[in-house]
Amino acid sequence: MYRQGAQSTPTEDITFEEHQRRREWNRSPIRDLFPRVPAAAVERVLDLCIARPFTYNLSQSKLWNARHLTSIVVAHVRHAYSDYDQLLREQQVERFEARYRTAERVWKVLREWCPWEQSNEVLERCFKVTLLRPEERQPADAEWDPMDIDDYEEPERVNESESVGDPMEID
Repeated sequence: MYRQGAQSTPTEDITFEEHQRRREWNRSPIRDLFPRVPAAAVERVLDLCIARPFTYNLSQSKLWNARHLTSIVVAHVRHAYSDYDQLLREQQVERFEARYRTAERVWKVLREWCPWEQSNEVLERCFKVTLLRPEERQPADAEWDPMDIDDYEEPERVNESESVGDPMEID
């Protein structure tokens, strides 16, 4: 059995082949949603998808899948590309205040990875919901909590500039 490492908790016992199958099943949708995401970030996001566990689900709508994948990417960017963890640990800043303080940096990275000229509704909605406290969220956002995805820690802050692919539409 293949067991995810400590950085990818919660863990699940799966075979190595199943682990690889899930990674590949999620790879293309991530690249479609975020065509310019660096290769190392894709690999980390794939690990997080498996740890959650999330696999692109053909029984669900494209929007449902996009929302879940986007939430995982937003959480990864917040932890790996901003001072979010430092604000929480070293300055004891409250979680939502830390999100607010890092929002500009997180949004900049997300838009670099998802560079469409027109607004990306799924990305904007997922990003904005993460800045709201649960009691401030609209009923439409109550069915899924993007904060559930945010309960992991990145090993270190990443500085990547690699670009891949051209922008592609979700629908």
